[in-house]
Amino acid sequence: MAAYDTQDPFPSRIRVSVGIRNPALFPQEDGELGGALYKRLEDAVELDKLPRPTALALHAEQITQYDILPILRSGGDIHRFLSAVSGQDGVELVAMVGLVRMGPSKATKRPLAAMCFLEWPDSRWWWALRLLEDRHFREDWPVVIREARDGDPRPGGVGGWFSRGRRERLRLNAQMESAGKGLQQVH
Repeated sequence: MAAYDTQDPFPSRIRVSVGIRNPALFPQEDGELGGALYKRLEDAVELDKLPRPTALALHAEQITQYDILPILRSGGDIHRFLSAVSGQDGVELVAMVGLVRMGPSKATKRPLAAMCFLEWPDSRWWWALRLLEDRHFREDWPVVIREARDGDPRPGGVGGWFSRGRRERLRLNAQMESAGKGLQQVH
């Protein structure tokens, strides 16, 4: 087993935003919430804003957004990070939203896709995916939506965060530092 540095487990600093969970924007029902998050992603792409991969932790009255691109770029264990996010008190679900490269990391040509994946503590999940080409959605590829409630198999490479978090007793312990001009960063 590889050694793990508990003093600096993630070699990247990430931006974190915390806000109030507005029920109109972030509804309770699985499909409605997944659809609302995916719609925001799709709207950003159509406005030619290519959104960075983001993790969301939703609580009853709060939403926390983590910019996870620095972790991905540094080769950090994103699944361990998301599992630690799931271990925080009061987290009702964890979502990963943004543009991702599909396929094995060693492949020379990996298509870009808009993806939204939500997972709850009881292992329910909801997933939407649509391929892009030249920064725009492919017309020949409509959005694909799958969910655990329909008996679909969970897509590879995402999820399992809550069960891993429980199994490994992971819990995110963040330290805030001033980034100037009132901004806060977590590392």
